[in-house]
Amino acid sequence: MSGTAAAIVSESGQLSRDELEREVTRWAALLRSRGAGPAGRVAWLLPNRPEVLTVALAARRIGAQAVALGGRSTPGELAGRLAVAQPAVVVASGAARELLELLHGKENVLDADDPPEPAGDPGIPRAAADGGRLGAGASLLFTSGTTGSPKAALRTRGDRRLSDAIARGFRLGPSSRFLVGGPLYHSGPWTCALMTLSLGGTVVLLPRFDERSWLDSAVEHRCDSGFLTPTQLARLVSFARARPGPRPPLSHVVVSGEPFPDRLKRAALDVFGEGFVECYGCTELGPMCALPAEEFLARPGSCGRPFDGVRIAAFRGARRLPAGEAGTLRALTPLAFDGYVSGPGQTPAGRDGDWGSVGDVGFVDEEGYVHLAGRDDDLIITGGVNVFPSDVEEVLAGHPDVEACAVFGLPDPRWGEVVAAAVRSGRRLELAEVRDWLRGRIADDRRPRRLFLVDELPVTATGKLARRVLRERAAREPVAG
Repeated sequence: MSGTAAAIVSESGQLSRDELEREVTRWAALLRSRGAGPAGRVAWLLPNRPEVLTVALAARRIGAQAVALGGRSTPGELAGRLAVAQPAVVVASGAARELLELLHGKENVLDADDPPEPAGDPGIPRAAADGGRLGAGASLLFTSGTTGSPKAALRTRGDRRLSDAIARGFRLGPSSRFLVGGPLYHSGPWTCALMTLSLGGTVVLLPRFDERSWLDSAVEHRCDSGFLTPTQLARLVSFARARPGPRPPLSHVVVSGEPFPDRLKRAALDVFGEGFVECYGCTELGPMCALPAEEFLARPGSCGRPFDGVRIAAFRGARRLPAGEAGTLRALTPLAFDGYVSGPGQTPAGRDGDWGSVGDVGFVDEEGYVHLAGRDDDLIITGGVNVFPSDVEEVLAGHPDVEACAVFGLPDPRWGEVVAAAVRSGRRLELAEVRDWLRGRIADDRRPRRLFLVDELPVTATGKLARRVLRERAAREPVAG
């Protein structure tokens, strides 16, 4: 590949591959001079900008563990993450840098806007030809906290064969032009962006996700790939339908982070064509399986088959369940994390033997396709009946006046929990009307007993639906019907 070819495109300009190599080498030397290396972690607290990727690649170059400290955090939350990670050096800018200097010591913080030049001959080697291997550098990533407080997941190993299979499944390669709109402290965009760079492709960085900027940038920079959560994709589909105009040449945008409902798959195919790949994965276990868009309609409810080298099965307790029977999904994967780190010097904990799980519930069919029902944290138990929110949402979204919806459980003295729904609609819907419409379309015990009208569904900083926020708001928002 040409050294003048674009490696990173952002608001601040363009870095060629030669310029990227020089920046990575410079940062590697600087980080090493501050005590980072195999025995010292490198952390950053930055918005989406090229330095996130150059610092991550530099940490990989010197054998240091890379730590993403996350996005919006209170000083107390940030202090807690620093106490867990214990980085040798932190890279930040602006007000975040000033806060980190107070919390972690000025001598341990580097200014991304004005980094000093490394002194002396650092002896930094050029990049190894690792083919984009996941885990080629160790990392400590904080989970998104969708179902609770974020946890620090440590991974110290990778696997070349599995990484090659993931790259093929995501269809990433030297010609890829990968658009990043979500935050790079989220494991999905971060992993895909680093893989794209390692394979010789181009990464286009947006400071944040919004529908207009994402679509305009994808058209302007001829992006064929990217990373979206289903919640972000739903917003993008609605925006694109309302705005005629040129469409980007999408061919392999990775959609992951939460369940990807069939209704949204059909809508995405209608608006953008077969430009997507669904991925099932998580911070702790990495990407585990994929379903290309050409199989969306033929495999309803599935998120694909495991990559070569990964095994997925449903369990109930210690018993492995037969095909088609739902339980807690567990995976055997070479990319499984070492465990959760809760403080300096502590041994990672949280793994359940060799089979790893983050509490997702689903089943594997007879042909090996994985079907995801949701998180066991989101499961609603009403009158002894198990209700998965995604099952109700898939049907409720078909109501002609429902623009978006989310289902969650609320405590109830009689039923234990009741099914509740938050709905965005162009008119005032009544609970009785919604329940009547659902009659015959879904079992009675799964129909919502409470209905909340919302202007927008809340999302996390990483673009996922925030059900916990809905539950918290439910106590103080008016109930329709």
